[in-house]
Amino acid sequence: MMKTKIIAILIASTALLASCERPHERDAAANAAVPADTAADERAIRDLAERWVGLVRSKDAAAIAQLYTEDGALMPPNSPLTKGRDAIQKSWAAMLNSPGFDLSFAPEEVIVSASGDMALDRGTYRLGEDTGKYVVVWRKIGGEWKAAADIFNSDKPEG
Repeated sequence: MMKTKIIAILIASTALLASCERPHERDAAANAAVPADTAADERAIRDLAERWVGLVRSKDAAAIAQLYTEDGALMPPNSPLTKGRDAIQKSWAAMLNSPGFDLSFAPEEVIVSASGDMALDRGTYRLGEDTGKYVVVWRKIGGEWKAAADIFNSDKPEG
């Protein structure tokens, strides 16, 4: 008898949990109701990349940090993970103030999710005499694209 009650409670609990929507599922469902304009989102991300390069040229670490989500992550090579806008601003300021710092980059491919809330930007960069590749994961927050994760590394062999 007790075993039957426990099984019934477990089944009812499972059914109740299965019927609940998690916030990210609800947001995805809402986004799915209105088809994403992925071409416009791709253009917006490419425009942000151009703006980012301009901010690098003007050495504006504060404005660059605002391109990231609040909990964004910067993952430069041979350095620890930098997380959060304040830490990202400090990392960018250090890079920008390095002697001879000259960075340019451009997306080669931008893939926007069908729901229009996330995107992947994969491209190449030139830093002085070095060349390499990068990936930025973008999230759309409040209608604005923000960098959630930014990682890059050199094409040069170790050594």
